[in-house]
Amino acid sequence: MGFISLKKRFYRIYSQVMRFIQGEHFGDALRNVSISILPSLTIYLLGTPAGTAIGIGVGSLLTTLTDPPGNRKDKLCSALVCIPTFFFASFLTAYFFPYHWPLVILLSLAGFTFTLYGLFGPRYAAIGNMTLILMSFVIGLAPKHPWAVGLQITTGAAIYYAFSLLQAYIRPYRSLKHAMANGFQGLSQFLLIRAQSYDPNIPLDITYSRVGKIHGQISEQQEQIRSLLFREKRIIGHQWPKSNYWLSQVYGLIDLHELIIALDHDYDAIRKNLADTGSLPIIRRAIKLLALEIDSFSQPHIRFRYAQQLYYNTIKLNELLTELKNIQQQQTGPAGPILRSIITNMESILEVLRRIQVAFYQNQEIQDKIDTAEYQQFINRPLGSLGEIKNKLHLKNPLFRFALRMALLFGIGALIGILFLDFKYTYWILLTIAIVARPAFSMTKSRNIERIVGTFSGILIGISSLACFESLPFLLSLSAIGLFGFFLFNRSNYMVSVIFITLGVVIALNLFEGNINLILGSRMAFTLVGAFLTIAGYFLIPVRQSSSLVHLAREVASYNQHYFQMINQRLSDNLQSSFDIRLARKKAQTAMALFSDSINQMKKEPEHKWIDWSHIHHFQALSYRVNSHLVGLSISISKKNPEVVHNDIYSRIDELKPLLTNLDQIAEHIALAKR
Repeated sequence: MGFISLKKRFYRIYSQVMRFIQGEHFGDALRNVSISILPSLTIYLLGTPAGTAIGIGVGSLLTTLTDPPGNRKDKLCSALVCIPTFFFASFLTAYFFPYHWPLVILLSLAGFTFTLYGLFGPRYAAIGNMTLILMSFVIGLAPKHPWAVGLQITTGAAIYYAFSLLQAYIRPYRSLKHAMANGFQGLSQFLLIRAQSYDPNIPLDITYSRVGKIHGQISEQQEQIRSLLFREKRIIGHQWPKSNYWLSQVYGLIDLHELIIALDHDYDAIRKNLADTGSLPIIRRAIKLLALEIDSFSQPHIRFRYAQQLYYNTIKLNELLTELKNIQQQQTGPAGPILRSIITNMESILEVLRRIQVAFYQNQEIQDKIDTAEYQQFINRPLGSLGEIKNKLHLKNPLFRFALRMALLFGIGALIGILFLDFKYTYWILLTIAIVARPAFSMTKSRNIERIVGTFSGILIGISSLACFESLPFLLSLSAIGLFGFFLFNRSNYMVSVIFITLGVVIALNLFEGNINLILGSRMAFTLVGAFLTIAGYFLIPVRQSSSLVHLAREVASYNQHYFQMINQRLSDNLQSSFDIRLARKKAQTAMALFSDSINQMKKEPEHKWIDWSHIHHFQALSYRVNSHLVGLSISISKKNPEVVHNDIYSRIDELKPLLTNLDQIAEHIALAKR
């Protein structure tokens, strides 16, 4: 028993290490550090002045953060927008640098304009945000030759995107592969949280809150997968031998999500009816084993290496299902149908996992697939016309209000820099604003805390390193490690990334400029000033989640009602295509994820104490219950021939109608409460 336990522990550690090393963040971090350092170092060694090499290095370094995971078209579009944007922003900043008041006006306009890049999607929002950071860096360089600075930054950006596009054409489906792995891992975590709902010792409101938090992450992961896959004409058009493989993986992932959602019914009734049957602990163990099976698909190399362990898990899972069936057969009350439904759902999950595994080795044709022309409707499209853009430019739009806030903050930050001209590092105020400020108060607050704590920690580690080591190669290597750590954790753990970049900055600036006391004092002082301004900016121009909560509640009710109508239509008209139902389900679950995320943000806003949460929490729990019943109906209909549909499907439909009516009524109550 001890050997098996040790083997399991070793397996978990090994899988986590392999997941980390083979993850997209690790590869991107290595690429970004190499492109940020090696080209500019080569240019310097060839006899180019140090200032030119630094300018090119800064351009490459900042450009790396404008390139989130995507396909070849995404990266090409980013290059075509980022490179000219970086040129004009760096040139204009350098040109107006000697003229204080024009520079303040330029920075204010930049804060507004580049924040509005977010209207076109997250990829362009990253470009806009990094442009503001670039302008802050250019001020820190104290430029004297605007054209030279603009060309250096542009050269660095062009060098980075040349390598990024080359990688994208050599490995076109790299981001999709990692997105699929993250999708399976996320569903595994989602299922583990579901298992808590079958534990009477955990209050249901806590489990629903946890489900709501991770549901948003799952929704984002699946949205990224759809965006990466359904825009690849070579795959969806079946012009590639592995097209069926990729599509079957995505269908399997979506079906797993559907089945996990279907586990969510009336948990209060489940706990009461199953309390004396002894089945609840068995259900939890079975769900945890299912989660391990799903997680194994996120690591194919691990699955192959530890096939024996996974085979043992499958045997144990089948034993638990047999035990549950024996308990179910002994029940005469409502516990019997409940257990039968849970067992059927688990067996369906196992069936999907087997189907995915077969597709991994065999290029089988997909059953019940949607048409190629219909894939595009599953993708969120950015704004595509001037009219759509114009309709977003009003004070009720959160992004527009945030753009006004950024204009104000950048103007104030620039004014402070003018007032303290004797200080060299005042541009760190603008850097902090660009990095920390976010539309929602909760995100701004958490980023502030993470930046301050990360900065303090990085400074302490940097001071200790400078005190303990004098070797120049070692300190330069430590600074490079700091840069690598920044890239590695920038998306996953911001505070850790701040620790690494602060370590790298402290060591690098001390080696090249000296005067460590001024560096440390300025970094802390101006970081705190920038952090204070971001918090003050929220109260001056707030973006409150409550303003969008009413709209999201109505969308949740409306999309679930539409989902119900599609199921009824499929049942009555015997529709052959699953397109309408899949699209309706996607819209309903996306709306629920956005609603849950809005609740989580609202709870961290200053005014959350004055909000009546009772109806909001009830609406959230009811929406998950309704949606799980709808998913269950959808699964039942897809598996049965309409001519032999069980009579209980129609009784379940009748039970759902008052729940949907109740959902609409609570949504309207929330709307009235916000007026």
